[in-house]
Amino acid sequence: RMSELMSQPTVGFQGVPGAYSESASIEAFAAAGVDEIQARGFHTFEDVFVALSKGAIDYAVLPVENTLGGSIHVNYDLLLRFHGAVHILGEYTLRVRHTLLALPGVQLNDIKKAMSHPQALAQTESYLRTAGIAPLVGYDTAGSAELVVQQGLRDTAAIASIHAAKVHGLEVLDYGIEDDPNNFTRFLILSRAAPPPGALLGFAAKTSVVFTPHRDEAGVLFKAMSVFAVRDINLSKIESRPHKPGVLGAGAGPAAGASGGAEARRASAANGTAVVPAASFEYTFYVDLLVGVEEERTQNALRHLREMCSSVSVLGCYPQNGLVLRPANGSPQTDASPPASSGARVSHGPATRLRVGIVGFGTFG
Repeated sequence: RMSELMSQPTVGFQGVPGAYSESASIEAFAAAGVDEIQARGFHTFEDVFVALSKGAIDYAVLPVENTLGGSIHVNYDLLLRFHGAVHILGEYTLRVRHTLLALPGVQLNDIKKAMSHPQALAQTESYLRTAGIAPLVGYDTAGSAELVVQQGLRDTAAIASIHAAKVHGLEVLDYGIEDDPNNFTRFLILSRAAPPPGALLGFAAKTSVVFTPHRDEAGVLFKAMSVFAVRDINLSKIESRPHKPGVLGAGAGPAAGASGGAEARRASAANGTAVVPAASFEYTFYVDLLVGVEEERTQNALRHLREMCSSVSVLGCYPQNGLVLRPANGSPQTDASPPASSGARVSHGPATRLRVGIVGFGTFG
């Protein structure tokens, strides 16, 4: 097993212990054969990126989209900013099941308020209204569970994961209270090193690309999409974000003199020499391609795309709903019989328990 071959990795996530991101971290690495990790929470998503880029943690697990709430835009922006310093190794989809948690001994009819992240409150709105429980906005789900314990709140429950109940010593009053069961969050697993060449040969791969088209060119987005369509490359996602010149890879190197620049701008404003920029409505596009980056058609598509764009960058190539890992000692290990040259272990999510019926014909010995 991979857990026998690599030291216990440190995995960063945003939030406090018990967060859904921590659950995703544990499950994603367990599916890859790493039974134990050192999960480390950070206050903001940017803190996680900085820690990973500086080597304070080995991996990062960050949410990028939810089936109900949509995309987490800040992490798309950070992927661009830290391009070159971090690489995508895989993805993991977590089923989000909201749970009503309270202090030991508290009954459901004692609860008057429920505290959680605004998105969790929105996803349990009908349940709370039917139960006559008032929503109370908290910083995040696990943080709300932590606050209930710290303040000894006996009339207030937290809406969080069942993992948060175990971490913070709370009792489960109700389970699966989300209004819509189609509640899944997709996480990306990041590392400082990209998967080795050939690691994904023979596997269903996904490639994340970011590009910025040339300005004032009619039909440029249609043309950009056509480079994939004519090569029969399917897209699973497209996301647009406001273009910020100079952001690509800005977080990968030493911090620029931001304070000096700010002082210069203040001085310009004070003496009336500041130049007011014109509005610029340019956009950068993120796309996920259901194909490996090393395939010839992918390389041809990217070359074609660069002809009509000011910048094109590959954020990562990784297994679809899986994770590629290299042991800490550097020696490659594989499962699922990938090619011998892959030099990595590829996992495709947790195993599913099946009920199997066997029908026999004839005589068995």
